[in-house]
Amino acid sequence: MQQTHRKLSKAERDELEGIVAVSTQIGRAVLFIAAVIIMAGLFRLAQTFFPIEAPAWLLPTALVAYLLYRRAGRWTGGPDLRRRVREDLEANEVRELIVRPVEVTEYEEEEDEGPSYVMRTDDGQWLLLSGQDMARCKLDGFPWSEFSVIEAPRSGFFFGLGKRGDSIPVHKTLPQIPYEVARDLGAFERTMVILDEPALRLLAAARASE
Repeated sequence: MQQTHRKLSKAERDELEGIVAVSTQIGRAVLFIAAVIIMAGLFRLAQTFFPIEAPAWLLPTALVAYLLYRRAGRWTGGPDLRRRVREDLEANEVRELIVRPVEVTEYEEEEDEGPSYVMRTDDGQWLLLSGQDMARCKLDGFPWSEFSVIEAPRSGFFFGLGKRGDSIPVHKTLPQIPYEVARDLGAFERTMVILDEPALRLLAAARASE
């Protein structure tokens, strides 16, 4: 795959700055606190139906708050992602990878999560593209004979795909990638993942077990 770099556009810089903005972090904190307060109220209400005098509702509330905090960290990337986004802003550059697929497998969408695509490129590499962004690309005729993957190089923040060729057919269509496999492949962290040999074996094992 060819790789080129260019400066961030104003729109791209605005997107990255929005991730690390203080207002964004405050908004997330407010939502987290509101969710915990609601859960505490529900647990406290539930306790009234049982003959328990101690504030037993505190324990499930604390557990849910912890799990929600861990989950939110995976969804938003946490402090590490914000650090890498700041590095991208300082470097002021975008990376574009030029992809020419020669074999494409589409994994069906479930609910509104978007389809996934596993493809072999003309230089022998394997890529996984997944997420809601791919649903929008599919409406525009994806997969294409040539396209660019536009992302911030340090954080991996995905700006989109650049269409450079015509639509091509997929070679096969399969059911959705199992949740655990998609998680282990890193599909929930990045829109594009370069698949190494262990990742390909994991994907093949999941297909064989269906």
